[in-house]
Amino acid sequence: MKKLYSLILAVVAIVAVSSCSKQDFKDKYIDPSKTTSVSCDKLMTGAFMYGRDYTFNAYWRMYTWDNYFGKLAQTIGTSTNSGSMYYINDGYAADRWNNFYKILRQYRIMEDTYAKETEAEQKRDRIFLALTEVFLYDHLSQLVDIFGPVPFSKACYLAITGDMASSLAEYDSDVDLYRMMLTNLDALYTEIGTLADNLTPEATTALPKQDFINGGDLAMWQRYANALLLRLGMHVAVQGTLAAEGKAAASKAAGRLLPTDWENSIKVKSDFDGFNYWENFRDSWKDINATASQGIIDAFQVTGANDPRLAVVYIPNEAGNYFGKGYHETTAEQNEHGTYDQYEDRYYASLNRATFTFNNLFVSPVFSAAEAWFLLAEAIQRGYASGDAETAFKAAIAASIEQYYKENVYSDQSHGGPGAGNEYFKKFEETDIPTTADALAFAANIWNAYGNKLEGIMTQKWAHFGITQPTQAWTDIRRTGYPALNYPTDTGSGVKYANIVNRVKYPADEADHNTANYEANKANVGNDSEDFVLFWANKLL
Repeated sequence: MKKLYSLILAVVAIVAVSSCSKQDFKDKYIDPSKTTSVSCDKLMTGAFMYGRDYTFNAYWRMYTWDNYFGKLAQTIGTSTNSGSMYYINDGYAADRWNNFYKILRQYRIMEDTYAKETEAEQKRDRIFLALTEVFLYDHLSQLVDIFGPVPFSKACYLAITGDMASSLAEYDSDVDLYRMMLTNLDALYTEIGTLADNLTPEATTALPKQDFINGGDLAMWQRYANALLLRLGMHVAVQGTLAAEGKAAASKAAGRLLPTDWENSIKVKSDFDGFNYWENFRDSWKDINATASQGIIDAFQVTGANDPRLAVVYIPNEAGNYFGKGYHETTAEQNEHGTYDQYEDRYYASLNRATFTFNNLFVSPVFSAAEAWFLLAEAIQRGYASGDAETAFKAAIAASIEQYYKENVYSDQSHGGPGAGNEYFKKFEETDIPTTADALAFAANIWNAYGNKLEGIMTQKWAHFGITQPTQAWTDIRRTGYPALNYPTDTGSGVKYANIVNRVKYPADEADHNTANYEANKANVGNDSEDFVLFWANKLL
């Protein structure tokens, strides 16, 4: 597993991406260990790179974090093997936790650097701080959605203060953190638009070089900030302390810039800047997550006809059948069906390798147009925003179809793969991409197939997230109850988690090293119970 190695001191940014691409990186980004000063543009890139494993579809994230939440959300083929149905390895939780605080430490250094600058320097650098703040809130919200309250407002100042005692930060409530993110994302959307018209020549030159997420396109950053505002607003709008504020945020975001198609979706290419990032992720789907989810197959066949996405996401078995693995089966049935590699013996449908497992150019969705349209459809259907829910829903399905087809059509297997003719490998041509009219027509059939329109919106959104964004799928299930999934009790003896969890417990390292603050916060999450229901969610069982 190739890991990102980091500098430790206040001049921390980035050293390398992988062994084969160190020189590529050095050619593009200055190593701050070789200079006497740091700059906000380089620190911004550092924050982005620290978050890479949970922004890209990276091997570590997919093999550990996504595999776990794929099972909880049932977006991957789920096994009924006792002991592994709902249990999460503490090391996986610790890696996600620590990754966020690497981003936050980098941001704190940016804040400190910016605060010490002259007025002219701040005018140059404010844009880099603002963009990093948007990225930070994306990852903070994911952490809060998984764990609940976390240290934030007083966290990660050690590199600035040098005071070890004060560096052990108390926890902020998840209500306060959500309120802060809703307020600040709203303000950042406007500020980024204003800054776009007032960049200094130095910032104009540096921005496209240092921003590998949106290439310096500030309209895209506005879409990103506003899409996050819409997502987080909808997360808390349905129930809980912030329902009114969530509805207001969703209503405001619905009328502003959002991703509308795959071209202006927020996404990161696996070969960004020639770093060959594909080396680090391809095998994860092949290794553990390649078996189809029966629930997603059902969602793709809800009209009685095969959804256009089915063929680019999955490959049927030799008989042409799409069977998925899941909790609808007993352990004995799953053992009988097996997971054979041989195509002629395979019972379950498997991921299309041209789209996923041998796609060197896979594009990781950070915030897709399909998600934005699904959020709009939900907001309209619930009465939080004006418009037509059916129109937004059809646009979401069309955007999802476009995304998955373009992942397949523009894939590349030049660095190793099964090649055409392999039974697991079906590559499409550009002419195979459904037209917008055809996609919308099929989407209308899906809309009509659901009597409960909210169930239809959320189920199809869940299927769209699939194996690429299972943590978002799990969050939606907890807050809406859709899709209604079967969570059988793990009846094996001595299992740690017999039933589906509602949150993830804090990592053991956090309890060991930030003990006083951890102990003070435990009561806020049911004595750090995996069964505790967060303020915006519903109990799953």
